[in-house]
Amino acid sequence: MFENSALFNRTARTLALTTALAALTACSSTQTSDRPEDADSESSATAPVARSTGWDINHEGWAELGYQWEWTGYPPLADNAYIEHATAYDDMLTFIGSGSTLSVLEANTGKVRWSRQIDRSTTRFVEPVRRDETLFVASDTELWELNLRNGNTIDRDSLGTLVNTSPLLMGNLAIFGTLSGELFAYQIENDFKLWSYKFDGPIHQAAIQVGDNLIAAISENGEIRTLTATNAHTGMSTRIAGGSDTALITDYVGLYVASMDQSLYAFDINDGYRFWRIRSSAPVSVQHTLHEGVLYASTRDQGLMAVDSATGDVIWNNTEIGGWVLTVANDAELIVYSGFEMLAIDKERGDIIARTPISNIAGVRTDSISDGNVYVITLDGGVAKFGLR
Repeated sequence: MFENSALFNRTARTLALTTALAALTACSSTQTSDRPEDADSESSATAPVARSTGWDINHEGWAELGYQWEWTGYPPLADNAYIEHATAYDDMLTFIGSGSTLSVLEANTGKVRWSRQIDRSTTRFVEPVRRDETLFVASDTELWELNLRNGNTIDRDSLGTLVNTSPLLMGNLAIFGTLSGELFAYQIENDFKLWSYKFDGPIHQAAIQVGDNLIAAISENGEIRTLTATNAHTGMSTRIAGGSDTALITDYVGLYVASMDQSLYAFDINDGYRFWRIRSSAPVSVQHTLHEGVLYASTRDQGLMAVDSATGDVIWNNTEIGGWVLTVANDAELIVYSGFEMLAIDKERGDIIARTPISNIAGVRTDSISDGNVYVITLDGGVAKFGLR
């Protein structure tokens, strides 16, 4: 049967304190406890806090998945704070804590490169976005540009409105969505709003690039549009019965939407033609993944399934499991996080190869859809790296 506690997007992409769903038992384990002394940041503006995760690493279970533990790190946090946003890249990881603390860890070692409190501890931030060696960090009302090498501020500008999504960076533009339904483009170098487009409801998901000069966005009420990034001229428009709790996905031919109206969709990015629709008896809230022409998604009725992205045909499904496909290992196995366990799934048939419970965690991240490392973030703000064996 489909797991009711499968990973939802609000847990997968925005980390928050959660209740453990299962007790973890293991024959061989490592207790991650106090912060190692060498994890402190030399440039930290926030005093490191020693923390105890209360989380055991089941080495045998991860080995069955084809992974091994490499390190455990600790991004500095303010007292009683927790991680709100975490993003993994091949060379570094970025973290934003609830006290407005931004930290960067080295991917190879877990060592803190730098850490600083960006603004007042009550300031709300959206997930930052990287371009080369610059990190663009947006609060409700301001946009920071930070040097990723040392954390120094390159620029800081007022956005003139309350933003609700991470910025989509295209050339000199940072494109945001708001709770008032406004999608707008901010000119980074010249510091002004270039254009604004009104949707019919709040925008919760970041716009995505679907062409050289084309973006796509969705409102909570189900309005879907593509716009030219430079002047907001409307391309295609279509409508569904609800918004989305997951990130939009594209292969620059189709736009793939997991909707709260209990359906999974594929639309033509040029004219909005609906290629296909897969219905469900419940909102589709688990993040879907696209890899080599196959869409991996979970619904309450079909569980985890592999869908031909061009036709909508279900290649296989497994009603016993559901979750977010993090990465494809060795072009043979899907590594899946269900919300309370990690699974290795046969890519061609959907059979379960290995599974191990995972509890007392806030979420997981990966740095690549192919052979990606897996990062587990604990409830108290620790992070453990697992790489392919």
